[in-house]
Amino acid sequence: ARSSDTPGELQRRNPKHWHVVVALSTLVVVGLLSNVVRPQTTQANGGRRLQKELRRYDMSGKSAYLLMTDRFNRVGGYSAGNQETCTGGGWCNGTFAGVQEQLSYIKGMGFDCIWITPIVENPAFEAKPGDDEGEGCGSSGFAYHGYWAQNYYNTDPHFGTKEEFKALVDAAHDHDLCIILDIVTNHMSPTHPSSPWNVELKVPFDKPEYYNQLDIGNKTWDEYTSQWCHWPSPAQNQLPGSLCRLDVDQEGEPDFTNGGNYCNNYKAAESSETLEMGTYVGEDAAGPPEIKYCLVGNCPHQNETRIWEGWFFDLGDLNHSHPYVVEKQLEWVRWLISEFDIDAIRLDTVPYMPWDYLSKLQATAYPVQIIGEITTGNVTFHAFGQKRDDFETLGGLQNFPTFYRATPAFCGDANQPNSPTAAWNLTELALAQREQLNSGVYTNVHTLMNFADNQDYTPIAVTCRNHTQRIKNILAWVFFSPGMPMITFGTEQGNIELRKSMWSFEWNTTTWQYTFIRQLNAIRKLVDLSTMETEIFGSTQDTLILRRFRDQHNEVYIFTNSLGRPGSLTYLARPVPIVPNCALRHKCFWVNAFTGKEAKFTHDGFFESENSDPVVLIPSSLWSSP
Repeated sequence: ARSSDTPGELQRRNPKHWHVVVALSTLVVVGLLSNVVRPQTTQANGGRRLQKELRRYDMSGKSAYLLMTDRFNRVGGYSAGNQETCTGGGWCNGTFAGVQEQLSYIKGMGFDCIWITPIVENPAFEAKPGDDEGEGCGSSGFAYHGYWAQNYYNTDPHFGTKEEFKALVDAAHDHDLCIILDIVTNHMSPTHPSSPWNVELKVPFDKPEYYNQLDIGNKTWDEYTSQWCHWPSPAQNQLPGSLCRLDVDQEGEPDFTNGGNYCNNYKAAESSETLEMGTYVGEDAAGPPEIKYCLVGNCPHQNETRIWEGWFFDLGDLNHSHPYVVEKQLEWVRWLISEFDIDAIRLDTVPYMPWDYLSKLQATAYPVQIIGEITTGNVTFHAFGQKRDDFETLGGLQNFPTFYRATPAFCGDANQPNSPTAAWNLTELALAQREQLNSGVYTNVHTLMNFADNQDYTPIAVTCRNHTQRIKNILAWVFFSPGMPMITFGTEQGNIELRKSMWSFEWNTTTWQYTFIRQLNAIRKLVDLSTMETEIFGSTQDTLILRRFRDQHNEVYIFTNSLGRPGSLTYLARPVPIVPNCALRHKCFWVNAFTGKEAKFTHDGFFESENSDPVVLIPSSLWSSP
């Protein structure tokens, strides 16, 4: 969720919700989907075709560029010819045709895939939802983002037609780009008694029985869904009682605000750019002091039933215990794959649905992989998105446990749930990565999607206060950590405003950010990094060293830091890295892949970098300028 969407501010209306991406390796898929009908291949060429298809759908280690259709490019559509900058909560009217026009721009950075936010039809209305619908409710903006599904089987007319989306997918494939399509199966659009929000207009879930009705009591459906703010009702999955302890007043009535602090462990600081440790709530806190606020899976007193059956605000929460709901969603996923020839799926709000349902959804999508969103800093809970008890769920996940630590560690971000212990502390990030690599709780670490911001969070240029070296370091960490590196649209332009229209930047390919991202992708391909093994080679409070390797014959060392200071920087790397495959060569040495310069270690493991930029060392035998 966005930084403003903390549990302590749930009385505010949120127009957009959390997302996540998942991918299955071939080995994971084969074990998971034993009762799925597969193509019969009895001849060698048929077997080769099947293996090629499986490689196409295996997202392991692939890089992705995230874009929001409404904000990317106006070609045709409702605002054809209008190139004025567009931001905020209204429609900007980007189109599928606009995305297609700029595929070469995306491919020019070297990406493997494009992640596209949901394309389905959202509610049509003239007034913003919430306007004049209740005292103090305010407005939540329009459905430009795509996450408020109204009709599963139509594309939103603002974006374009189904045929235009098919043309986009075909053109992306011609550019050797895969398509990761974002979907939501946890909920539908805002649901209220009046049109266009009434349940009868939602396709295919047009009856109240298809929605969770926790704590409805003696209320009618219309009464249960009447509120535009000040929830519950409907019962909520983000308030105290769901994510954290629920206080009860002297009369025995539940206080869903916990005295106005909700599920926060810290009171609001005077500045959002700092975390004032003295504002810890203490005995009245919903969770431990190392967590700024409670999210799913990381605080005591979590209630799984309320998480699954509670709503996000007024978004109609689908009942996955109802056979019709599950049947229709599985049918829809099969249709999406067949109709649009997509390569992967990104699934929103994963932990708010039952794990066994998620397993069925992934089995149905085979061989297409699903990448899920689980917004937690708890590695063990996060891994349930790939494996829970004795069954596998999804194949890949957005890597929120590391994201929640990386922006504080590299840039001092005070707004993350893990900021209390992770701020300016790369050791905290290293510990989380070691746990992911060594605990065995994941089925495939190469399908964990790494990122420094997303469509819901403050752009990295703002988080890092436009500090070039810190931005370079966190991006190098994103691209060279195990998993799938992901960049949000606008990062390559130095964007400082959430969801700002891309046409404002005029597709500039000469910014240092565009060039640097292209270089990062090129180095990954040069050394075939995508599924290399990983070792956290060393860390201090302000340095982090990764070793990527394959059979000890192909090694890469990545040196990152949070210092951002002028002058040289000395790292300590022990044991001293030895250039692989050196015995048969006349001369071999380490090369900094960013500069092409030779890098040398002292006999006791010290390496001096000329500045605080990240360093990627590769064997000279592999060197050619990316």
